[in-house]
Amino acid sequence: MLKTCGYQVTAIDPVAELLKAAVQAQSAHDYAIAPASELPFENESFDLVVAYNVLMDVVDVPGALREIRRVLRKEGTLFISIVHPLADLELLAETAPNAPSEPRATYFDRRRFETKIESRGLTMHFAGWAQPLEAYVGGLESAGFAITSLREPTAGLTEGRDHMSRWSRFPLFLWLKARALAA
Repeated sequence: MLKTCGYQVTAIDPVAELLKAAVQAQSAHDYAIAPASELPFENESFDLVVAYNVLMDVVDVPGALREIRRVLRKEGTLFISIVHPLADLELLAETAPNAPSEPRATYFDRRRFETKIESRGLTMHFAGWAQPLEAYVGGLESAGFAITSLREPTAGLTEGRDHMSRWSRFPLFLWLKARALAA
């Protein structure tokens, strides 16, 4: 979509298979394999960075945000889409083993998760980090960003999407827009 809007798009992912799929889809002009903590670009290379479902998968969120800030031009824009921290807690409550010796996780805990969800004949494996909203906001603040917009989109319920009805009660995703502050 960004290409059709006239942007010069660079796709980056640490997973070669996902980058290969991006190349096959011709979703960008340039492609790079690298982790969020080591972006292979010069300082102030981009006007816009889109971190789509990335930050909940990195170990060091503040470090990744500092690296994103490094490659953004002065007063550049960052868009973030993550699984909402409340949704993480809901999903963990459903899929976590109910071992009586394990303390129950709270919203405020940062915790590693790995889970498998089966739906409509598909099995999907998810792994990442669940953490409170404050952890993301603190990372943005320490990296030199100011949040300019926050959205909690609701699931659009249409025929055949009954499996999404629970996400009309509370958010599944969180979208943030942030501006890089002038140094």
